[in-house]
Amino acid sequence: MVHNNGHYWQIGSKPYKKFEEWAKSLGDIYRVQMGQQNWIILTSDKVVGELLQKRGKKYSSRWPTYYFYQILERNKGFIGSPYHERYRILTPIIHGILDQRNIKRKSDLFDTEFQILMQNLYQASMNAKNGLFPKFYFQLTSLNIITLLCSGKRTKSIEDPFYKDFENYMENHLQLIRITNRLGDFFPFLRLFTSHELHERVIRDRKRSENLYGKLIKEVMNDKEKKSCIIRDLLYKVEDGILDELDIIHIISNLFSAGTDTISASLTWIVAALANNPQVQFKAHQELDQVIGQSRLPTIFDEQNIPYIRAIVKESQRYCGPIYLGIPHYIEEDDEYNGYHIPANSVIILNQYGIHMDEKRYENPKELKPERFLSFTNSSAALANGNYENRDHFGFGAGRRLCAGIHMAELALLLGVSRLLWCFRIENVSPLGKDGKPIPIDMEKIRFGMTIWPEIFHVKFVKRHDNVEKVLFKSNSI
Repeated sequence: MVHNNGHYWQIGSKPYKKFEEWAKSLGDIYRVQMGQQNWIILTSDKVVGELLQKRGKKYSSRWPTYYFYQILERNKGFIGSPYHERYRILTPIIHGILDQRNIKRKSDLFDTEFQILMQNLYQASMNAKNGLFPKFYFQLTSLNIITLLCSGKRTKSIEDPFYKDFENYMENHLQLIRITNRLGDFFPFLRLFTSHELHERVIRDRKRSENLYGKLIKEVMNDKEKKSCIIRDLLYKVEDGILDELDIIHIISNLFSAGTDTISASLTWIVAALANNPQVQFKAHQELDQVIGQSRLPTIFDEQNIPYIRAIVKESQRYCGPIYLGIPHYIEEDDEYNGYHIPANSVIILNQYGIHMDEKRYENPKELKPERFLSFTNSSAALANGNYENRDHFGFGAGRRLCAGIHMAELALLLGVSRLLWCFRIENVSPLGKDGKPIPIDMEKIRFGMTIWPEIFHVKFVKRHDNVEKVLFKSNSI
């Protein structure tokens, strides 16, 4: 293992690229010095499997950052929680909410929201002569799924005040927790200069979170019909003395931030990738026409019969997924791996980007090739809990901190991709290049944060056949 000093200033604005570059010369596991922090970078399926999966108990904590644990003082969330007693209390609650059976019971909700999404894209495309950027429509759908699950509430448009409040809050929240705002974690002496300003920003962020999600909790508490929803189930835990209202706010905040951001970012990236690869769209259209026909929308029950669509979902999570480095793991005790010493109190980085671009694992990794996953019949959730060599991708993390919302994400992406391609041909509307074809959307231009977003691009959603309107708008109840 190579020990370097002071690499914080060398990783640049795209650390995943630098970590991938260093892995080629330093190996699949190496250490960098990030100020006063030891970072262990994992860039192979084998190392991830051996450490995060097989030694999950040691590697399942989270980085105790100054932002979360010194300034915030009380973090009872789930995603960023250390691997302690509180986390072990929350784990069965979260997994109970998001387990596969519960998500499948709500499949009608997903079905309805993705039909409304297609209606919205169809209508927006009719009024957008120069194409549109679909992010906000995907984000609205993801938000509605979460709000319906949590409180039975939905938002009708991206102009709705609740949507705008949420979008504004998330934009500020994700900016606040960017790594560039955590210099005090790497260089503690800087806290003397940044602590007050950061403290004020964190307090404002916390108040906005408590206000936004607190309103939802109050609405559920005041609902005379007592409709079943996640918040109501959590309120029963309050009555039992297991949780309090602030616990619910933190749990709901995690569900909203993770559930809306990753799914909507995934769908936005998929649209960009498909616009650049009309040959992939053509094959998908052929499969859909042969299996589904043109008189109904695809459903979750079609999954086993549309292997190419399923392969597009898997390949997109590898090729252009919304997570490049994930949420850091943390080890609190010394460990040894193949002669390498891993010091206690080290931050462990799962370099998903580096693994997904590994030519030894994925032939021609810079190409979108769904065919590489045609033989994969199991879900990503099932594969993630099995042998690391058989995994499709590492977009959902690894080990005991595997994404709790994996079942929801897979269902949403299957419906999103299958229905987008059933309804539309996705056309790139970029200016023409010297070859007379639209200049491809630049997949390297990104907004790097907790999740990865593409820079703004514009596409057209062109209806594929005359039945699109008839099928999409057949029900007046939607």
